[in-house]
Amino acid sequence: MTPLTMDPAATILASALALAQERPTELHVADLADHVGYSPFHFSRIFAKHTGIGPGQYLIALRIDAAKRLLLGGDDAVVDVGAAAGFDSLSSFTRRFRATVGVPPAQLRRLAHRISDKPPRPFALLQPGSGLVHADIELPPGFSPRGDASIWVGWYPHPAPIGLPRSGLLISGTPTVQLPLCPGAPFLLGFAVPSQADALDQLVPSSPMVAVHPGPITQPARVALDFSVPTSTRPPLLSALPSLCTR
Repeated sequence: MTPLTMDPAATILASALALAQERPTELHVADLADHVGYSPFHFSRIFAKHTGIGPGQYLIALRIDAAKRLLLGGDDAVVDVGAAAGFDSLSSFTRRFRATVGVPPAQLRRLAHRISDKPPRPFALLQPGSGLVHADIELPPGFSPRGDASIWVGWYPHPAPIGLPRSGLLISGTPTVQLPLCPGAPFLLGFAVPSQADALDQLVPSSPMVAVHPGPITQPARVALDFSVPTSTRPPLLSALPSLCTR
């Protein structure tokens, strides 16, 4: 019997991801490349092919995720949170945080207080586009027994939930949604939380329920969005989606 072998690229990726997740605030792309014995250029190509984003973006995503948890789990000053998450200055931390989360660090805390008192209700922020995509929502059995989970479905420029989406809507109790195509943002992603989820579960979920359509969508189509807890190879959910609600 021929022994089973693992794809060498998958082995490289798994080793690099494990190290990145263990020490995200200390490492740079060159450190990860050196760890697996590749040049930074070759390693970055392999990494991006398998994850949809570059290793530098992935490290930043891990740092921002750590910063979100520190911000909402304590009352340390924003500058101290940025330093603890591995950022060299308050300005670089604030700039990166806003670009990947959608709000500045201090505003994330205010947003948590706001949605604790008044959770966002269904709304739509759809950009006009030519052609519709019908997305069938498929949640794991038992995730929302009453059928009232809050589900965000939106268009992103990359196959990762980093930054705010270009277009999308928040729904509840609807098995199918229709969205106009979004030029420049062809990746359809979803995020679901139970109806009873608190502010922390909405902004920094410990076990996020996400869906990522496997490829870009540029033509009208009917697709399925299968929601599940992502594997360790997926970047963390960074978008502060409740910030999109204007009412």
